[in-house]
Amino acid sequence: MKVKDSATVHAIIVTFNPARDILLNEIAVLSLQVDKIWLIDNDSTQSLPAWEDDLASEVQLELVRMPANLGLGAAQNAGIGLACAAGATHVIILDQDSHPMPDMVGCLLAASDRLQSVGVRVAAVAPVYFDANTGSASGFVRLGWLGYKKQMDVPTQDVVEADFLISSGSLIPVSVFNDVGIMDESLFIDHVDTEWCMRAKSKGFRLFGLPAARMFHSLGDRRARIWFLRWRNVSYHSPFRYYYMARNGILLQRRSYIPFKWKLSELFRFVRGLFFFGLFGKDSTLRLIAMLGGVADGLRGVTGSQKR
Repeated sequence: MKVKDSATVHAIIVTFNPARDILLNEIAVLSLQVDKIWLIDNDSTQSLPAWEDDLASEVQLELVRMPANLGLGAAQNAGIGLACAAGATHVIILDQDSHPMPDMVGCLLAASDRLQSVGVRVAAVAPVYFDANTGSASGFVRLGWLGYKKQMDVPTQDVVEADFLISSGSLIPVSVFNDVGIMDESLFIDHVDTEWCMRAKSKGFRLFGLPAARMFHSLGDRRARIWFLRWRNVSYHSPFRYYYMARNGILLQRRSYIPFKWKLSELFRFVRGLFFFGLFGKDSTLRLIAMLGGVADGLRGVTGSQKR
């Protein structure tokens, strides 16, 4: 069921060498819930299929090829600009491997409208994420002094306030961009969503998770179970991602609107990450080199894409 007539929701899916069947399934589910889909391809090295031949004729989809891989933030901004120019009232941002449930967009929109109707300045609302590999559900993040506190729901509430949200699945009223601005392209990939959420909160907006809205999402390239004080399921990414995680974490330490709690938690998480990712598992040496290189570049203020 598509969203109500008073709202125009455009989906923005950023792709880079997507898995064809997974992406087509995502598009098929979304096409029944939104008014238009913008497929922003970040200069994939593979040939994308002829989408018009693979999709039902009623799907309002436009494929936009970026001139180069300019990063997640730049691709999201391209989609946001196109959606705003086309008259969207809301955008929902998704990754290429996300799988929303059939009623997800409608649930998010209803929650956003309900909060705004009582004067809440909503930056974004997001669903519960289920790991496509394990089926485990994520919680909504609140900041602690030495880490993140996650909660799935509050018994007396249908929405859960969060300190930041994962970009994939987040529904954003386009009017918010007038006050908050768009995504920070200089970060290239990691912490793009974190930075935008913190910036929105610094301007008086609030973020919410909606337990009733659900989406499957791939977290990391693979997962492993390791012991550190307790047994933990840890997601592993490709080595180059750890460069951006470390570098951008350092860059955000310098920004005045980023909460001190996040800065302290991020330092703790980085030290823990050195242990988890830099010392154990396949490609641990490559990950360690990437993280240390990211720290060095972060201290030098390096931004944008770095070929590694």
